Amino acid sequence: MGRINLYVHYDSVTNHIMTRAISLRSSDFNEQYMPTNLILGEAPPEFGRFDAQTNFKILRGHTEVYDYMEMCRKENIRMSNWIDFESIELMHQLSPTEISELLYLFHAHKTLRSAFFYKLQNNYVFLTLPNGLNKMYYRHVTHFYLRFQRVIQEETSKLVNEGKSRFFGKKLVVASLPTVIVEQLSPLFASGIKINYSQAEQREHTWRIPLMIIEDELTLLSQNQALNESVGVLIYDTQGQTWQLELLIDLES
Repeated sequence: MGRINLYVHYDSVTNHIMTRAISLRSSDFNEQYMPTNLILGEAPPEFGRFDAQTNFKILRGHTEVYDYMEMCRKENIRMSNWIDFESIELMHQLSPTEISELLYLFHAHKTLRSAFFYKLQNNYVFLTLPNGLNKMYYRHVTHFYLRFQRVIQEETSKLVNEGKSRFFGKKLVVASLPTVIVEQLSPLFASGIKINYSQAEQREHTWRIPLMIIEDELTLLSQNQALNESVGVLIYDTQGQTWQLELLIDLES
């Protein structure tokens, strides 16, 4: 499989993050923030039940939510659009207007007012767009960091182990990207960045992964760009198993 470039674009007005090639897993949630219940935008046949009062298909309890996410991961199928909620009793108090807003959010992939409903007490909304993008609303944007760190670790592991046989050659273990580096990098999310694995370069025992601002120009995601367009470089040292972020622009200017 060839190298895959990653895309992250954060909208601070609505608190959503648009991504490409950054999957969602149950492990991407801290235990205390794992969704308790989900309203599903679609109706997977093997999971959930229809709520008689709202006619929403729902998952109830951490176990059902976990099992559904794990099934999507293991079978590599598209996850339904969903929104989490805390209490079935409060969910039943949604007004017809609020239900209409929720259905609009699932089908139009944007909000009429807010993606965060008082009666649901939701922390997230997950949406899959037709063009291969995922859009996720985060009440607390730092909850995105675990997901980002996991995918960076996975894609960098593929990078540093390129060409190694499945049966021959010891594969290198890649350390997780430290949270402090994600925090340093996060201001670039608002500009729409490409994590450019396709043009990553090896220099002795380090790998340099360019970072480029592409805003909404998604055609650039699959194209090689001049390396002098980089705004930063993620550097992974395979000997020391350490990460470094080298910013080439002043984020405070």
